[in-house]
Amino acid sequence: MTTEAAVDVRLHGLVIEGDAWLAAPAERVFDALTTPEWLAAWWGEDDSYTSSNWQIAPVPGTPWRCDIVTRHGVRHGIHGEVLAAERPTRLCLSWQPSWQPELCSEVEFTLHAQAGGTQLCLRHRGFRPDFTGLTTHAAGWPWVLGWLARWLITPTPRGETHE
Repeated sequence: MTTEAAVDVRLHGLVIEGDAWLAAPAERVFDALTTPEWLAAWWGEDDSYTSSNWQIAPVPGTPWRCDIVTRHGVRHGIHGEVLAAERPTRLCLSWQPSWQPELCSEVEFTLHAQAGGTQLCLRHRGFRPDFTGLTTHAAGWPWVLGWLARWLITPTPRGETHE
């Protein structure tokens, strides 16, 4: 099975819901979502956008942020606050992208340890009915979950390959 086949993202009303089967223990998945160097290594791809300068700690109430550069060189950022962090089962973040400053939503990752890996459940909520960002975020989450799934199999810094 490919990692793409293990990722399912769908719209359910004004909520983006996603599931991904990840071939790693829940502790490693949680750390991949909360370790700045790891996030920079897997979150992004040269053909779409890359991320860098991650600042995050899995401590409720702390701010988090990262920088985004699109394949065309346009610079953006995402920031928010860690709302909940319960290693290794749950991470919840407020989410505010610089390219859509009117959007302040909430992203929640729930991790379920299972034999041979982890089932990740995503819920991105807080969208308004008149907001076009719902569809663009729904289109982006399959990329993000796919990048994570691939990185967990053979973690390498972006741009490097295994010999």
